[in-house]
Amino acid sequence: MRACLKHLGVRVKEPHSLESSEVQINILPKVEKSIEKETEGEERAKNPRLPSILGRAGQGGKQTSRIQRDGDQGLEHEHDPSNWQQLVGREVLASLHPDEIKRQDVIHELFYTERAHVQKLGVLDQVFHQRLSKEAILPPSDIESIFSNLDEIHHFHVLIVEQMVASWKMNESSVIDQIGDDVLAWFSSGDEKIKQVVGTFCRNRPSALEIVKPNAEERFKVLFLYPGGRKQRCHWLQLKDLIPVEMQRFTKYPLLLDVIAKYTDNTVDKDKVKQAANCCREILNHVNQALKESEDKQRLERRLDPSALEKDNPMFLELKNLDLTKRTIVHEGLLSWKLYKNKTIEVYSLLLEDILVLMQRQDGLLILTCHSKKPAGTNHILSPIIRLNTILVRPVATDSKSFFIFSMSEDRERVYKLMAPTVADQRMWQGLLNERVDALRVKPYTIS
Repeated sequence: MRACLKHLGVRVKEPHSLESSEVQINILPKVEKSIEKETEGEERAKNPRLPSILGRAGQGGKQTSRIQRDGDQGLEHEHDPSNWQQLVGREVLASLHPDEIKRQDVIHELFYTERAHVQKLGVLDQVFHQRLSKEAILPPSDIESIFSNLDEIHHFHVLIVEQMVASWKMNESSVIDQIGDDVLAWFSSGDEKIKQVVGTFCRNRPSALEIVKPNAEERFKVLFLYPGGRKQRCHWLQLKDLIPVEMQRFTKYPLLLDVIAKYTDNTVDKDKVKQAANCCREILNHVNQALKESEDKQRLERRLDPSALEKDNPMFLELKNLDLTKRTIVHEGLLSWKLYKNKTIEVYSLLLEDILVLMQRQDGLLILTCHSKKPAGTNHILSPIIRLNTILVRPVATDSKSFFIFSMSEDRERVYKLMAPTVADQRMWQGLLNERVDALRVKPYTIS
């Protein structure tokens, strides 16, 4: 067993040497501390599976700190997961069904890659986060955007490694028996908190990568990749390579768990592994949505230019402070806006929660421009921002690709004629617009 743990690369002290941990996040439920150590030992003997990844409140202590230190000592200590077969006796290996060997291969891959992930997070923290803060290479706002709640993410994965170590200790060989209780505890208990923690970290990836562009990273590459042997600690990974690792890790979890479930004969254990895989997918879906919203916001901030609005336009005061980044994008795409008989312009259209935005491309930017309804110019001005709570959407009888938007304001009715690239696109736009109109009927409209 000591050889197994040594092969894993984690030195584990006896339970009585554990001290209180200073860091604790309430991702998974706590387990009440046993009154007597003998009772605790008996319970562990009866139930070999640890009930929660967090364990008892304050548990982890030196073990957590040690794993953090060991995990931060470099990626060069990773091992080949297939080497578990070298640690079991020949008789044990010969007694295993080929499917069980495949199952063990993937379980050990899950174990080793989790430890490698903790190492990368440790490098991200100690080599980059702490040094960037200490040297004041980037402003505090940029550092917060890049690293966000890295401490919570790091601690969460350290606790997973702790329970993996416990699983190794409870098996007399490198053959792991049931794993369903463990993986289900990692990803299902407190899953809303996990979504929040992981989503918070991953949603900042677009802005973080924008900050750490190749030309910007040249400013501090020397600090991190060359002096003092730090290039070994980083394993030639730059900061931009480490920022996406958390998203990549949660993408990998359901794939590994699906394979483990596939080769698990025990029906109860198989079902628990499948549940854990589904929990991972739910977390990943939440993170993907948070990431999409962040990317949309960054794209709008980078490309939207309201300066084309004339200051003497009566709509200027209303639209100049319009913050599109606070809204969620429902749909987007190219439409043709027919202003009058001989003039049609292409607009990049954004359907948000409560408004439709018609923007023109100019020099790589998206600009907002008001238009007159007639070539000669009148007071009949069409705004590029259409409030959805004041509109009716109707198809154009003579053109299946087009639709009308009737905007009914207090002073007059304005008519927009828009054409989609295809009939399917027209149906999509018209359907989504009507859905948003119906949803807004019960809500007051405020532009902000």
